[in-house]
Amino acid sequence: MNNEKWEPLKQCNGSEHENASSKDSLSLGDRKRQQKERLRSSSFSDSLDDISSDEDKEDHRCRRLRRLGRSSPANSNETRAVAVTREVQIPDQIRVSRSLRVPEFGPKILFFSGGTAIKELSACLTNYTHNSIHLITPFDSGGSSAEIRRGFNMLSVGDIRNRLLALSDRNESTTRNNPQVIELFAHRLVKTEGLEAAENEYLSILDGKHPLIRAVELPMRSILQNHLRWFSDRMPNDFDLQGASIGNLIITGCFLEHNRDIVTAIFIVTKFLGVKGFCRPLTAANLHIRTLYADGREVVGQHLMNQAPKSPSTMTKSEKQLSSNDSLSNKIMRIDLVQELNPRSGAGRQESQSCHIDILSSDFVSSAADLICFPMGSFFGSIIVNLLPVGVGKAITERRCPKVYIPNTGFDPEMNGWTLVECVSLIINMVRADLRHNYNEKGEPENVVIPVDDILNFVLLDTTNCEYSVPVDKVAIEKLGVTVIDVTLVEDNKCNRVDNAKSHSNGKSKILNPVKVSEVLISLSS
Repeated sequence: MNNEKWEPLKQCNGSEHENASSKDSLSLGDRKRQQKERLRSSSFSDSLDDISSDEDKEDHRCRRLRRLGRSSPANSNETRAVAVTREVQIPDQIRVSRSLRVPEFGPKILFFSGGTAIKELSACLTNYTHNSIHLITPFDSGGSSAEIRRGFNMLSVGDIRNRLLALSDRNESTTRNNPQVIELFAHRLVKTEGLEAAENEYLSILDGKHPLIRAVELPMRSILQNHLRWFSDRMPNDFDLQGASIGNLIITGCFLEHNRDIVTAIFIVTKFLGVKGFCRPLTAANLHIRTLYADGREVVGQHLMNQAPKSPSTMTKSEKQLSSNDSLSNKIMRIDLVQELNPRSGAGRQESQSCHIDILSSDFVSSAADLICFPMGSFFGSIIVNLLPVGVGKAITERRCPKVYIPNTGFDPEMNGWTLVECVSLIINMVRADLRHNYNEKGEPENVVIPVDDILNFVLLDTTNCEYSVPVDKVAIEKLGVTVIDVTLVEDNKCNRVDNAKSHSNGKSKILNPVKVSEVLISLSS
């Protein structure tokens, strides 16, 4: 061993001899520890100098560490996914209490939904988590959204606005201006007093004279007015403002201002409203839903899907008899997506269109979700339609987390002629159908049967207290490989906010309690 390699050690030893008084002041134990440390560092540097490659140096270092009784350091870039099975109490009060204390660190519960069916559940869930994820169908073709889509050739923003409002922070002590901004976003222009009255009201908001816009403090007021001006400057001359949602107009203005980028528009509005969660369209495709009924009829437009038969509780005796005769013909058999809401006369039947899930939405599903939920809402218009874009099924099967379906309580015209087990089977089959778009390395389509456990794990019911308009066969559902969780989801005197919330026939509720549902989802989340 040459002198150069030991030179640092010799210098240290010389220094210690020169500073005898300093050395004597150290205890014997301290001197021994210092000497061991110097020898160890010197020995390592000596050995590594004789090894040329970095890989061999690392291997040599690990062997020395093992001889010294110390474990080799793990590669910080290496991660490994493992499956963990645990038993859960429903509800799990420990997990629920923890989420209530620190909702900022709550679970990422992901919803495939649309419309207003889970508006109250979404608002309630913000008490437990600020990380819920809402992937919204952008194919609504009714109300204010329909006029915006017609005028600007864009996706629907109405359901997105509705969900952003549900997730918004309404506490004035935590976010300044929020209650006033929320009230403005939720406001609709007059509808029954004529087009001129609607236009005048809109101009009063644009000019800052309307009480709702005046209640918003500067500079937020100016920012909102600027987005409305972007909308106004590009609004078609024949645009109908009657009943228009101000929130929809602001989102559209943001969309137009930022090069028709809906993601940027949603991000900006999220900051305006103090949204506690994530909301985005499942896809940016500008398409419409086509519905095929059992009798061969086809209708285009989500707003027409809900014009299926009335609720039995609102029918006369003669209407019920006619309804039972027409039950099969009114059954929805299939939905797909088409380009035009109102195709020109003589154009023939439209070809079915395909679209792909948004990349970030796909990442939310396949990488981020702690629980995936198919919640209550219009079965075809809010759930099944979200399974149509290419890539959705693949993303669902890739994520190892609990997957839950919450069926509708009360009457859903879109489920006419269906049983609950058929609805569960359709969700499973729709997810599997998406995997037909997968190809192997040779470019050949893969024919792999995806286990049910990778698609859907639980169906959440309350058969004791809730009324379901379709037959419920729990045994048949479990034969599919899906576990039925039958727990209390209704709380007396707290969830029935309207006189007809309970069925006159059996006294069961049609409305789920959002607190009960939230606690179950929090308990199940991974």
